[in-house]
Amino acid sequence: MSLLPTFAAWHFAVAGMACATLPVVIHLLNRRRFRVVEWAAMDFLREAMKRNRRILQLRDLLLLALRTLAVLLFGLALAGPYFSARNEEFDGSQPLHAVLLIDNSLSMGYQSLRGTALDEAKERARELIDKLPRGSRISVIPTCGSPHPLSLDPYETAESALEALARIEPVDRAASLQRGLNEARRAAALTKGLAVRVAFIGDQQRSNWSDVTADAQSLAELPSIQVVDVGPEKWDNSWISDLRIQDGVADIETPATILVDVQHRGSEPRRDVEVKLLVDGKEVAAKMVSVSSGEGAQQVAFEYVFSGFQPEPGQQLFVPVSAVLQPDNLPADDERHLIVPVVAALPVVFVDQYSDEQEDPLQQRLGETRQLRKLLAPVTSRQDTGRHLVRIRHITVDQVSQEILADARLVVVAGIAAPDAEVVRVLREYVQQGGQMFLAAGADFEPGAWSAAAWLDGAGILPAPLKSQALGSLPEESAERLKPFAISFESLANDAAFRLPEMSDDDLRDLYGEPFFFKAVEADLSGGTTEALRKSLRERFEDEQQQIAQLLNAESESAQREARGEQGVSDSATIRQRQAQLRELRPTWLRWSRLRADDQALGTLESDGETTAKQLDAAVERSMPRILARFTSEDGPAFLVERRIGEGRVVLATSGIQSSWNTLPKTNTMFLMDRMLRGMINETVPARNFGERPRIVVPLPALDGLASATVSRPGHVGLPESLDIGFITRDQKGVAIAQPLARGLYRIAVHSESEERAPNVASGADAPQDSAASPTLQLTLAVNGSAEESDLSRVPRERFDTLAEQGTLRWVGRGEEISLAGAQIRGQDSWWYLIGLVLFLLMVEIVTLAWPAWRGSDKSST
Repeated sequence: MSLLPTFAAWHFAVAGMACATLPVVIHLLNRRRFRVVEWAAMDFLREAMKRNRRILQLRDLLLLALRTLAVLLFGLALAGPYFSARNEEFDGSQPLHAVLLIDNSLSMGYQSLRGTALDEAKERARELIDKLPRGSRISVIPTCGSPHPLSLDPYETAESALEALARIEPVDRAASLQRGLNEARRAAALTKGLAVRVAFIGDQQRSNWSDVTADAQSLAELPSIQVVDVGPEKWDNSWISDLRIQDGVADIETPATILVDVQHRGSEPRRDVEVKLLVDGKEVAAKMVSVSSGEGAQQVAFEYVFSGFQPEPGQQLFVPVSAVLQPDNLPADDERHLIVPVVAALPVVFVDQYSDEQEDPLQQRLGETRQLRKLLAPVTSRQDTGRHLVRIRHITVDQVSQEILADARLVVVAGIAAPDAEVVRVLREYVQQGGQMFLAAGADFEPGAWSAAAWLDGAGILPAPLKSQALGSLPEESAERLKPFAISFESLANDAAFRLPEMSDDDLRDLYGEPFFFKAVEADLSGGTTEALRKSLRERFEDEQQQIAQLLNAESESAQREARGEQGVSDSATIRQRQAQLRELRPTWLRWSRLRADDQALGTLESDGETTAKQLDAAVERSMPRILARFTSEDGPAFLVERRIGEGRVVLATSGIQSSWNTLPKTNTMFLMDRMLRGMINETVPARNFGERPRIVVPLPALDGLASATVSRPGHVGLPESLDIGFITRDQKGVAIAQPLARGLYRIAVHSESEERAPNVASGADAPQDSAASPTLQLTLAVNGSAEESDLSRVPRERFDTLAEQGTLRWVGRGEEISLAGAQIRGQDSWWYLIGLVLFLLMVEIVTLAWPAWRGSDKSST
């Protein structure tokens, strides 16, 4: 057995060594120097000095050694030295630090005759705690977090550790071995002088190991860990993997398609499983489904009309919808929740060659947006403003203005020759604020003129520059045989927005192959163009953010001077000028707000250079054009191109919608345009559906007076939890829900002390409020964990053995004992002996210094 000195705080030892050199330096600087003086009387003392000189030198050297050694030993004592002994057998006399990583992910709620997998994990942890030697420390870490406060500091008694272990519950999260090991490293660093034993107790799902198996070399850096398997040997599980509304939003007249994806894994298929649909907590439909193992998701479609809800025109209500599966051994994943925005008469502006007054079907004067208007609002009467999904405003391009767009959720522009500079400016400001814009060719569209007027090196409204020469030709223009082209199904097959429920790939291929396209404009997305755009965007973003930062700082300084009464007339004019410049960089004339906290738009740059570069890179990539669909092949010309501008988005369709550029309006493929437009409208609706995240930030509308907020979590019993209302951005207030670990509906209630309450519907509330005692505002959020957590497939033992070769891993299966053998730590109390030795050396020094005086006293007394 080899003993190796180990220091828990080596810097104290180094400091002690450095300080130990001080007595030597002082000794050398203060050596006795003799001055030669010729004095005959001193000759009588010469012989006596020679006899005492050696004695004085020996005394000085002894004092130097005592002082140096005392300082050095004191530094070593502060370092807390101990000894690590390589011993593979368990020594019950030495305390340990046990770090228990408990997998409390959703899958640990799987039930068997022995209870849940988490119950078995707790039992294995109790066995380990009972075996620990006296004086051991215990860290209990739930790998997925806990709704109950648990300390990372090690527990000093087994009773405290067992109490913490009992408080761990399954949560709707996926476990991560890598994240758990990082927590184990932090916990191990909190104790000094104790050998560490780490045990990861869980069902060892394949998904738990994904972040480790992706980089097997990282295992070489991991501490020694025992992997304790408590997963079920045989299992079957069915779960709801997805719940969504097909078009993103619903209205109160048209049936909405709600899609439920059901998956199953196990040895046998599961037949006649009932799937229920609940709207606002009430069951409205049910269907039976049979699912087979490993064959992907079985999709169940429900049709429902939200006619029982009455949102105000131009506003939205948020209706909770749930899908519930017949329970099995893992009931936590047998339900999924969704917040559906139900809207009525949202303003949508259509811009083409003719206005309502100019359009005349009898004379074939039809605007290019006609088919899209019929899709979104089958009845286009201007008196019908209350029940349809949208309220249509049909204008020409010269009528576009801030006033007409201020409350619009979507702008559709199609078939016009080219806009002027003022229209481009207004439309860009509209999109920057979160508005959505759909742009289509067709009719009088001139690609060269559009590119010159609306590209502006990326500062316009086009997603990409357009080539002057169009693809193909119209039937009436072609003197030769027509060469039509079609949509490439492969280019859009992987996008969920382009798929239909219960339709195979072959059926979808036939559907998208129906329309023929005769003419289209061509977007220039060559490498040179995209690189030039990327560079231009980066320079523009950096310049804009620096200007905004300067204006905000100047505005803040002016406000401080005004508060001190130092403002003059010229200062007020300067403030108004700066505010106008800020509004130009950040327009705010829209009358509605998305109030989304999850946007990734570029904010004020950080002072740190590396952070700034990352912010700029993320903003640039987010603003680059993206091809959604192509013609002919996967590498063919673009049919649909999108680009984000500020908080909004522009989608370009390179062919027409109504005119003879194609046969699209005469085919069922036209549903693609309807779905795309509904999806873009959904982009303007505040976020109410969330996945796994450490916290949820929810912006709130402006409320007069003081306000307070609470949240009721799913399954919580008792009083709601209080939330702090504060600024989540520079000028936006909101609340944050920490640790949303449970699946279900979170209900936020905001109470305002103002006598005059803000209108509930205008603030985006989820239900009308009639009682004076009711909250000013109610918001309902839906939180769902990852569907992958429901697949209980475990990491193969062969794969684990391969990984174990890369690091210090040991598999502990059922019936095997969790070992406490390994390196031992001894000599933890050695610092006491070092301090005692320091005191002894100081006593020797005192005696050495006092000895001549004592001898002189003895001689004088005699």
